[in-house]
Amino acid sequence: MDEHRHAVRASTHLSGRVALDGASAETTPCLVRNLSPIGARVAFCSEVEVPDSFDLFLDPGETAYRAHTIWSSGNEVGVLFREARENAPEVLCDDALCGEDSATGPIPKP
Repeated sequence: MDEHRHAVRASTHLSGRVALDGASAETTPCLVRNLSPIGARVAFCSEVEVPDSFDLFLDPGETAYRAHTIWSSGNEVGVLFREARENAPEVLCDDALCGEDSATGPIPKP
């Protein structure tokens, strides 16, 4: 598979929620498997029909990030954020979340 990413993504296990229907307050739980300032890989417990655009809420903080679906396979989707997430390093390097990125090694704290 060709690599098309424009930013390095760090491996994560962030819990989140996805608002699949913009008109509804109902959300679907998900797990953010990797994350960068411009995109993410999101996994669901089962296959979910994901729209072209949706809101991704990352816990903690409950900030909504507008995401555009780039690819989907089984219960996972790859997304690009409509706006770059300037706070990605802070989210990634929370004491409980810092770890190793397979491409770059340890993720430094800012």
